[in-house]
Amino acid sequence: MKILLIFTLHLISGGAAGIDVIGFLGGWVTIMFSYSDDGRSETSLCKMKSQTECEYIIVAGYEQRNSWIQKDRFELFDDSYTTIILTIRHLSSEDAGTYQCGEAGRWSHQFNLRVIRDPCCLGPKTVSGYLGETVTINCSYPEQFLSHTKHFYKLDGPHIPTMVDTTETQRGRFSISDDRRSKVLSVRISDVREDDGGGHFCGVWTGGQSVNYHSLYTEIQLQVTAEVIVLQRKPEFNSLNTVSFSIFSPELKEVM
Repeated sequence: MKILLIFTLHLISGGAAGIDVIGFLGGWVTIMFSYSDDGRSETSLCKMKSQTECEYIIVAGYEQRNSWIQKDRFELFDDSYTTIILTIRHLSSEDAGTYQCGEAGRWSHQFNLRVIRDPCCLGPKTVSGYLGETVTINCSYPEQFLSHTKHFYKLDGPHIPTMVDTTETQRGRFSISDDRRSKVLSVRISDVREDDGGGHFCGVWTGGQSVNYHSLYTEIQLQVTAEVIVLQRKPEFNSLNTVSFSIFSPELKEVM
């Protein structure tokens, strides 16, 4: 059963105009909201169905703070102090719209999610690498992100840490370059290890005063395998060499 929240617009506090969040079809967005703990008893997320109706997606009680709350493709985390984190996975066109986040009736944040379909970012894609070798991963990106700082992420449960970004050229075994002319991000991983395998994303970070977000636009599945060395054995010949010889003994005489 769908639950709708009815309220008037003047009850929305904290940036009623909201911030635009850009996501891509099939990609993910992770949005971080800054707030001061005002003693609220719950943290909720809803999507506007009309100017006066908002459909609840997640309602997290006070006792659920400091833990990830999941509902379908939506995940919410409230650290109890200053940050709410929202992740929406595998974006679809139906996800586009206006959302409210905070405590019901006195929402602290509003954002407008745009979901774009772009040939550059249709995935996921699979890349193969061998243990101990170097693998290169290339991601095309859209025109909207030309001047943004690009990130290369690794999926780790609900966490999505940045392995390297374009503010640096190398971080440990990871190196990165951004060809803005062709709009291609290239990441090289040297000395590939087994735990490098799994899900990764190319994406960007967009900062704001109280809301910032990561838009993960291309998913990469890195398959790491041990290199198989095939030794070609030379054929073995098991032949007998025949040697002709004669034996002469003085006791043996030919009888004429």
